[in-house]
Amino acid sequence: MTLITIINIDELYWMHGMGRGRKLESLNDFERALKNKYGIGQGLDYKPWLRVQDVKSKGTRSLIYGRKSQREHHMMSSIESELFYLAEFSNGVTDVREQFPILPLNYTQKIAKTLGIAHPKHPQTKEPIIMTTDQLLTIDSFQGTAYHAISVKPENDSKDLRVLEKIDIERVCWELLGVKFSYFTGNDVTRIQSSNLHWATSPFRENPISFSCDQINSALSIMTARQYFLEDLCNQLISMNITSHDDALLLIRFLIADKFIDVDLSTNISESGLVDVKHVADSAGGILYGAS
Repeated sequence: MTLITIINIDELYWMHGMGRGRKLESLNDFERALKNKYGIGQGLDYKPWLRVQDVKSKGTRSLIYGRKSQREHHMMSSIESELFYLAEFSNGVTDVREQFPILPLNYTQKIAKTLGIAHPKHPQTKEPIIMTTDQLLTIDSFQGTAYHAISVKPENDSKDLRVLEKIDIERVCWELLGVKFSYFTGNDVTRIQSSNLHWATSPFRENPISFSCDQINSALSIMTARQYFLEDLCNQLISMNITSHDDALLLIRFLIADKFIDVDLSTNISESGLVDVKHVADSAGGILYGAS
């Protein structure tokens, strides 16, 4: 599975005086944004260069509260949300910074000129704009911390020459900085995987419910690596007084979300009513989970 693309600025219609939208038309606007720390920071402190209220896109915009970052992430399309759920769930990914600006402006301008590609401009003022990368991942491993810049576009857009030109500017900018760059288009499998992760993790984001160590360990003790009907598994949890009727399915979702059980994500769990368990953790480790 390939992760990470650049926002196609020409397909965004800038909002003026609408809600809390910001004006990003000139160098003065860019300097003001930087002064206000947009596009700066990491984790909880990061503020994306573009927010959903700043632009109107063709895609389905959404705010997703990050379990790792503990802040709202601004997604400009459904495919960006798809990638976010996959990236955030990855063990090595410690941070996802969306709508990340490639600075300074003259850096992207020089790269564009070298490539012989017109630099993106504001649709009304025709002034050069700050280019952004859809998602910049921070990845921690035994080798240390690394970054992965990802441009996100539907596969159909890969036939658009202008889209490809701007992705090329973005790619060269990141590669010259020593940062891995990828182009994420998504497919049927990643859509199902992301949908499952959305289903499993959504109750445990901004105001998560807690389960006790005893509840988790008891649930894990009755599970093995095999396929279950969700209804049967819920009834077993209820009959053994591990959890209430109302919270039985929620506990299963929690076990998936916090990786106490490893499940096959390639089949839609909520629609099929089946969960294929591949691995079960030994225990919860004697602590409370679920609370932030």
